[in-house]
Amino acid sequence: MDWFLVKIFFLGFVVSLQIHGYYGCFEEERLALLDFKAFVHSNGDDADLLLPSWIHDRSSDCCRWERVTCNSTTGHVIKLSLNDTRQITFDGYYEDMSIWYLNVSQFQPFKELISLNLSYNAIAEFIDNEGMFCSYLICFISKI
Repeated sequence: MDWFLVKIFFLGFVVSLQIHGYYGCFEEERLALLDFKAFVHSNGDDADLLLPSWIHDRSSDCCRWERVTCNSTTGHVIKLSLNDTRQITFDGYYEDMSIWYLNVSQFQPFKELISLNLSYNAIAEFIDNEGMFCSYLICFISKI
């Protein structure tokens, strides 16, 4: 009987560690990061060159990816440094002179995000899920 209780306790402990992100980042946040990488690629940039550590592998811990910082206690993503994720030519211009329309809903899965750097990405407008143009702050506040 005591062995059974030890097994139950150990199983509960392991589940608790996974919930709190000690075994890696949260799946929802990892998938959202991979969606952003796909967005970068769909806009003509080589996302594998720009975000090489972001791999589509369940065993890959997104808290260890470059440009990502996680809360050491909860395991949630708290900081994204997504600045300058566009490829720039030697003369200082974006390789693809198109501008981005970034859907702010891509950042909804990040429950504890406190810092988001999107500078130097040629983002023209932010849109919400309905495709409406809005400033990032207004979109963000409306989602709260």
